[in-house]
Amino acid sequence: MPKPEHFLRAAAALRPSRKPNGALAALLLAAALLVSSAPLQAAPKTDVLVFNNGDRLTGEVKGLERGKLSFKTDATGTIEIEWDKVASVRSDQYLEVELSDGRRHFGRASLAQTEGQLKLRVGSGTNTREVQLAEVVRVAPIEQGGFFDRLDGYVTAGYDYTKSSGVQQVTFTGGLSSRDEKRQWAIDSSATLISQSGQDDTNRYNIGAYNRRFLADRWFWQGFGSFEGNDELGIDLRTTIGAAYGRFLRQDQKTDWAAYAGLAVTRENFSEQPTNESVEGVLGTQYWFFRYNAPEASLNASLNLFPSLTETGRVRSEAQMNARYEIVSDLFFQLSFYGSYDSEPGVGADSKSDYGVTTSLGYSF
Repeated sequence: MPKPEHFLRAAAALRPSRKPNGALAALLLAAALLVSSAPLQAAPKTDVLVFNNGDRLTGEVKGLERGKLSFKTDATGTIEIEWDKVASVRSDQYLEVELSDGRRHFGRASLAQTEGQLKLRVGSGTNTREVQLAEVVRVAPIEQGGFFDRLDGYVTAGYDYTKSSGVQQVTFTGGLSSRDEKRQWAIDSSATLISQSGQDDTNRYNIGAYNRRFLADRWFWQGFGSFEGNDELGIDLRTTIGAAYGRFLRQDQKTDWAAYAGLAVTRENFSEQPTNESVEGVLGTQYWFFRYNAPEASLNASLNLFPSLTETGRVRSEAQMNARYEIVSDLFFQLSFYGSYDSEPGVGADSKSDYGVTTSLGYSF
């Protein structure tokens, strides 16, 4: 397993003219440490799957996400099963079951008498509720295992070199996320280091996080924050903290689409002008698509607009898109696009916009 210092040495080798600043070094170290996270304990493997052809499999339900059920057995480890191949489920774990219309049910699953049904035992009594398997878009075990059992994560690294211009670019990204009965949180980070013969090195980094609390009828509240820097836009450090109210516009076994609006407070440290503070509106949307047929592929994209409420005429925007294609289990190729725009950037900015495309290899866990 790669050690953190290996990532730092690789980045330093590509930037001989100067050392990475403290923020970037911390970001790269954090990304490297992500690969060391691993489950500490597991639930008893007594859950049962019944397939459409009548076959049965005993193990542990790990969760359903985007049309694929994660199921762990002693013989095979964790495997991925297409949800439309499952006829019934039994589990003594306390499950959160989310339907395509946004409703969420909680309970333990008993084998249903009718194929294509999921029968949930509510509480410790005899009350039951049945839902159609075709309407289920997400299943998550609740309150079982330790903190690390509930984590999902990824880490990627990419390198590009153009001989004619002497441009070298190295990119690192990493993230962690978790979901329970009431909320979902995620932390994502990225760093892009660019060096070119005869010119100053440039870098771009971002660390962002959100905590989303689920409400009825697919509505949610979320708090968010980010730290970012961008030499192209003349920003040494931009700190943003805000809150938003939103709704999932669509949820099914292959797609999620959410939109939200809110307010944010931003503090900017520029390279060639005084610190600036402002209040901004927030308008954003996120879209996820997942194909579970082998080889797996996914697409996630986001767009956020920040019209300033204290600086007349200023508008910022941030866009991000990641397309992944599975090579082998948990190892994927990623094509990413990022874009930033500021109608009134800092004095030291080279442009009002910055955008780029990167390719990388990644590992999810």
